[in-house]
Formats: sequence, C-alpha cells, structure tokens
Amino acid sequence: MTKPSMLTPTEAAEYLGIKLSYLYKLMMRRVIPYYKPGGKLCYFDPEDLDKWQRSVRVATDEEIESQAQAYILKNSIRP
Repeated sequence: MTKPSMLTPTEAAEYLGIKLSYLYKLMMRRVIPYYKPGGKLCYFDPEDLDKWQRSVRVATDEEIESQAQAYILKNSIRP
C-alpha cells in the first residue's frame, strides 16, 4: 500500500489514530509538523507524522536505570 503524498487534517488524525480536535490542539501548540501553503489550508506529510510519532518514545525502566548508573559513574566525586 502506498502512502498519499499529503494528508488533510481529517486524514492525518485518522492516520495517527487520534481525534481531530486533539490534532488541532497539537497544531496550535506547534508540536506536530504541518504545511500551510497559501496561508490557509493545512496539510501533513505522512513521513513527518511517522517521524513525529517515533520522536515521543518513552524509555523503559531498564534504560532509565542504565542511564542513571552511567551518570553516577561519570559524575561521582573522587577522593
């Protein structure tokens, strides 16, 4: 299945699996990338939406613990 080149807000909300009102909230906060050619209608690139979804990843407890240990080792006070 090929992805369409650009999506309308309704199509983008469906693509992301979120409500249209929430998509508009993300747009108003400038959290999600979109295009506005001519200054009126908004369009979304599916590739941008995929990248955005991947950018909001939450780390696992194991990853956080590993990062904390690395930070402690790096910043420990040495006698």
